[in-house]
Amino acid sequence: MSILWAVLGFSLLIGVLVTIHEWGHFAVARLFNVKVLTFSVGFGRAIYKTKRGETEYQIGLIPLGGYVKFLDERVESVAEHEKARAFNQQSVYKRFAIVLAGPLINLLFAWFLFAVINMLGVSSLKPIFEAPTESSPLASAMVDLDNNHQAWWLVEIDQQAVSSWPQVQQAVLQGLVHDKTNLSLLLHPFDTESTLVQPQRIELNLSGLDLNNVKSNWLSELGFKPKAPSLEPWIDEVITGSPAFKAGLQSGDRISAVNGQVVNDWQALVTFVRAHPNESHLITFERNQAQYDVMITFEAVEQAGEQIGRLGASVDQTQLQHSEFYTIQRFGLFAAFEQGWHQSVKLLNMTLVMFKKMLVGEVGLAHLSGPLSIADFSGQALQSGLISFLSLMALLSLSLGILNLLPIPMLDGGHLMYYLVEMIRGRPVSERVEEIGYRIGLMLIVGLTILAFTNDLVRITNG
Repeated sequence: MSILWAVLGFSLLIGVLVTIHEWGHFAVARLFNVKVLTFSVGFGRAIYKTKRGETEYQIGLIPLGGYVKFLDERVESVAEHEKARAFNQQSVYKRFAIVLAGPLINLLFAWFLFAVINMLGVSSLKPIFEAPTESSPLASAMVDLDNNHQAWWLVEIDQQAVSSWPQVQQAVLQGLVHDKTNLSLLLHPFDTESTLVQPQRIELNLSGLDLNNVKSNWLSELGFKPKAPSLEPWIDEVITGSPAFKAGLQSGDRISAVNGQVVNDWQALVTFVRAHPNESHLITFERNQAQYDVMITFEAVEQAGEQIGRLGASVDQTQLQHSEFYTIQRFGLFAAFEQGWHQSVKLLNMTLVMFKKMLVGEVGLAHLSGPLSIADFSGQALQSGLISFLSLMALLSLSLGILNLLPIPMLDGGHLMYYLVEMIRGRPVSERVEEIGYRIGLMLIVGLTILAFTNDLVRITNG
C-alpha cells in the first residue's frame, strides 16, 4: 500500500513541477513568437499525445523531467517563411529569457505555494518542553534558571519568533548550515494552571551536533523533551499489515488496558509498546460500548540503532485541537505572501550554502536524495494531508529551480552560461566547445544520478 502511495505522490509531485517548469519556457517563447513544436512532460516514448494549434502536447514514458522543443535550424530544415520564428534566430537576450523562465517559474511557484500554505494555516504543537535531559547542551544553558518550573515555552530563536517544533528544527538546521556556534533562545516558564511569567534568554551551544549525520535527532541530542497534553488512547488509523491490523483493531476503538492494567494515556501505551518488541501482550479495547480482549505481538523495528516495539496504530489527534498545547498559524493574503517570501529566501540561501559545502567537501554527499527518496517522501506527505504535500512540493520546486540554474552543460544553467559568454564576446561559443561541455555535463549528471540512487538504496535498506 505504501508503494502505491509513493507512486501516486511522486506522479503528482513531479507532474506538477515539471509542467510548471516547462510552461515557463513555453510561455516566454510564445511571448517572443517563437514556434513551439512539442511540449512534453516526461521523456521517451509518448504514452499520450494531442495536438492543439501548432504545438503537440505529450506525456513521456519516463517521468523524470520534460522538455519543450522549439523550431530550430540547427536541428532540422526550416521553411523560409518561418525562419524568423526559429529559436536560433532570436537575439541572445531573448534566448536567455526563454531558458531562464523555466527555473525562475519554479522559484516563484515555491513562493506561491508557501503563501497558500500560510493562508490555509499550519497546525502543530507549540514548542513547550519539560526539564531538559541531564548533561545535555540545553541543561547546561539553563543551569542558572529557576528549576521550579516543570515546563518551558520556546518563543524565539535569534530574535525570530517560533511557534512550532518544525520551526525549531529548521532554525537548528539553519544554524548548523551557517556554522553558528550558539543559538539565542527566549524561554517563557510555562504553568498550565495560570499564565506565562517573566521570559529568560539563554545561549544554546550547537558544537556537539554533526551536520553530516543525516539520521540524527538534533532536538533530542540538544536535550529537548517535548511536552504534550495527555491524550486518551482512541485509535485514529491502523496501518495495513501491522500487528494492530492483524489483531482486528479499527479506527474509533479505545484501548482501555494492557495485561489487565488500566490505560488512560496514549503516551504511556506507546512507552510500553516500545519497550517490548517481539513480545505478546493482552490488549483490552472498547468498541460500540462492548469490551474485547486480544493477544498482540508487537513488531520489532530498528530506530537509532536499537530495536523498539511497534503496534501500528495512531492516536486520534483531534483531541489536540482543544488543548492549550495546540496552535494553528494562519495569515491574511498580503501577510501570507510576505511570510512566504521570507521562507523562500531563507531556504534558498540555506540550499546554496549546502551546495557550496558539498562542493568543497565540508559536508558529505549523503545529503543528496534521488527519485526513490522523493517518491517515499511524496507518499508519506500525501497521506499526512494537503499542507504536508504542498510543503514538500514547495521545497522541491525551490530545489528544482536552483538545480537548473547550476552552470552545468545540459541544464538550463549551462545554456545561460553560454549565452552570457556570447553577450560578452559578441558571438556564440563554438560547436566544439558546446560538444565538450555537453560530454562533461552528461558525465556529471550521470554521476550525480548514480550517487543519488545509491543514497536512496542505502536509506531504504537501512530503514
